[in-house]
Amino acid sequence: MSIAIVTDSASDLEQGEIEGITVIPLHLHFGDEVFEDGVTLTKPDFWQRLNRVVEEGGVLPTTSQPAPGAFRDAYQQLIDDGADGVISVHISGKLSGTLNSARQGASLLDNAPPFEFVDTETASMSVAWAAQAALDADREGASIEQAADAARESAARSRAVLFVETLDYLQRGGRIGRARHLAGRLLRMRPLLEVIDGEIVDIEKPRTRKKALDRLYAQIMAQGTPERVAIMHGGVESDARDLANRVSEACDGMTVPVVLSSPVIGAHVGPGTVGASVLRRA
Repeated sequence: MSIAIVTDSASDLEQGEIEGITVIPLHLHFGDEVFEDGVTLTKPDFWQRLNRVVEEGGVLPTTSQPAPGAFRDAYQQLIDDGADGVISVHISGKLSGTLNSARQGASLLDNAPPFEFVDTETASMSVAWAAQAALDADREGASIEQAADAARESAARSRAVLFVETLDYLQRGGRIGRARHLAGRLLRMRPLLEVIDGEIVDIEKPRTRKKALDRLYAQIMAQGTPERVAIMHGGVESDARDLANRVSEACDGMTVPVVLSSPVIGAHVGPGTVGASVLRRA
């Protein structure tokens, strides 16, 4: 059985980054201009543009999920290319309507093959790893159900933790979740947040950036040496690389990639953010 693996750009993957995983872009809106995340607006270009908008006091970007038709077209192309099953692995359904659009897109197909939809209940590289787990399982001969379960198991072992300079971006985009009670009361805090059960939850309230980075490191290492770690950032590569090096040294030289956050993630967390995806050992 040939299984196609699909995810979305909130995974922090770009199209073609992992052979065998199709990435459907979410949309970025800068005023009247609409861009496809990572396609018509690259990561560096987004962050340059966002910083310019912030400096000039302009209208901040918003995001939207792909239309069902975009999923239908991608699925149809994969089927035409020989796929006789599809696993679609996506950002938390509580943070985005992307999973719902994917389901709707599949319903538009004629004579659709078997589909499995995975709500990872997380975001960023934790979604990418779940998609990778499905791909690996497929290549090892798993059934479509087994490969989808591998994605779910990976997502269940993953954590997405971050700190932000301000909650304004999350609040404006409606993604603030159970951390909404902090809005307007933070003074100079850098809240440490985690995606738990698909929602954004505040877990600590460090007051300085240095303390936030220290506490983020502590959260990464909280359950012993992890299987995988990736560090994401909103235009603050130096802080991200320092954290990645610190984690690598503590984990016997583990490779810890540093990833510039995708436009669709960046629009909701803002400049200065540092986060981590952590895959706990089974």
